[in-house]
Amino acid sequence: MTTAPTQPGNEIKLYSAGRATLQTSIMLGWARALLGAGAAVIVGSIVDRALLGAPVATPLVWLAVLALARATLSAILPLTSTGTAIEVESDLRRRILDAVLRIGPWSGRRTGETVTKATEGVAAVGALAGTFLPQLIAGMSVPLMLAVVVAVIDWPTALVLLLVLPLIPLMLRLLERRFASVSDRYRETADRLAARFLDGIQGMRTLKTLDQAESYGDHLAEDAERLRGETMDLLRVNQLALLAVDTLFTMGTVVAAAVMAAIRLSVGALTVGEAVTVVLLGVMLIEPLSQIGRYFYVGAIGRASAAQVKVLLDEAATVPLPSASFPAVPGLVEFDRVSFTYPDGTPALEEVSFRVESGERVALVGPSGAGKSTIAHLVLGLLEPGRGSISVGGPAVLVPQRPYLFQGSVADNLRLADPDADDALLWEALESADLTDALQSRRGGLNTEVGERGLRLSGGEVQRLAIARAFLRDASVVVLDEPTSNIDMDSEARLRSAVDRLTVDRTLLVIAHRRSTVAGLERTLVLDQGRLVESVEAGPS
Repeated sequence: MTTAPTQPGNEIKLYSAGRATLQTSIMLGWARALLGAGAAVIVGSIVDRALLGAPVATPLVWLAVLALARATLSAILPLTSTGTAIEVESDLRRRILDAVLRIGPWSGRRTGETVTKATEGVAAVGALAGTFLPQLIAGMSVPLMLAVVVAVIDWPTALVLLLVLPLIPLMLRLLERRFASVSDRYRETADRLAARFLDGIQGMRTLKTLDQAESYGDHLAEDAERLRGETMDLLRVNQLALLAVDTLFTMGTVVAAAVMAAIRLSVGALTVGEAVTVVLLGVMLIEPLSQIGRYFYVGAIGRASAAQVKVLLDEAATVPLPSASFPAVPGLVEFDRVSFTYPDGTPALEEVSFRVESGERVALVGPSGAGKSTIAHLVLGLLEPGRGSISVGGPAVLVPQRPYLFQGSVADNLRLADPDADDALLWEALESADLTDALQSRRGGLNTEVGERGLRLSGGEVQRLAIARAFLRDASVVVLDEPTSNIDMDSEARLRSAVDRLTVDRTLLVIAHRRSTVAGLERTLVLDQGRLVESVEAGPS
């Protein structure tokens, strides 16, 4: 396998998936604002016509048309906003999963924190893209559009309003700094609480056995109280933003528009209807800025979450992708002066070289930390070597010591290896793994629910289901992490038979922890402190 080139430093676009619907939301917002401005102008015309005794039927019809069109856009806008959020969330969750798979389980990140980023964090980013960004863009652009309409009617009034309006973004900018620190603390606290809660759920048996469930619950309560405090700080800063926008600037802008309309009316620069139009436009002009204040917390939390997601995606972008090319000889495994160090600086392998021929059955033995699992992960393509080169003749599959089963049925777990497999092929794989009788005795058969992490099956059944899944993968190389160490003698005998059938005409690498596992293998590679210290051929049987 070779290292694929990477492009570190490239900016990751978090909202690329929802860009089209986001642009649609912005344009609909502009159209809605222009329709409102048109309605305000018609209202002024109706007032002037009524004062002069002129007919108002035609303007009233146009007012109704514009009002209906504006109401229609008001109903459509939430749909486009929701569409943007859904597109962004779906795209980011897929990219986060890809990133986690690319980084692997060695990043040191707590599972609960990653899950929170992929759920609550991504939802916050979706709300940022779907709700806050359109409001922010509207808040910056719509007042300018409406000010142009006011200028057409009376430019001195428009000038006064334009002098008042910049004060709102400036105030919000000052509040944003305070909000940023609070929202960052909120996200960190929420992530810690989620991680601790998940740890408690997964380790519930251990906590109850050690009589520490109540104590652990107290720690959870403390974290929850800290999150409540951060949430209240978040709300306080948001209320301050609402107070500044709604009470001070909204009222100030409307008052300024009304005062200017009255002054200009008194000197004859405006008609009564035009003065009414100016006041209405002043109210409309402040509306998008008020919306920024109302959704300010959405933007702050969304930006904090986006920063965390971007760190994760950027980290994954620096991890080289494994090459999909294979050497000509199926089943061949060759290491040439391979060294590997984990991201935290822990050395795992140093100048390891060996060759396993196609169809050969080889054991990897050595004390804990010798590098056996690292070699397995390199063969499987889960890691890339720091130095040296690796050749693997075809796809490899792992049968781990503790196989992971996903919530769902037996068929669901089997089809992870071959999504197109029909029921007959699934039963054939189960027969090869000596699991047919056990499943046929259950009413569910292939639809038997395995439970979370396979808890509804026995340990031996879980292992053999993993063997059946490996059959469906049809890999050239099988990596076996001694699955017989945690099961009874009867299950071990069944499992050994299943493994023998699985590895016919396939290369077998066995991570061995006890002598009985080495029996029957052709060669043993002895590892110690990340180095290959001995290669022992099997003696005559």
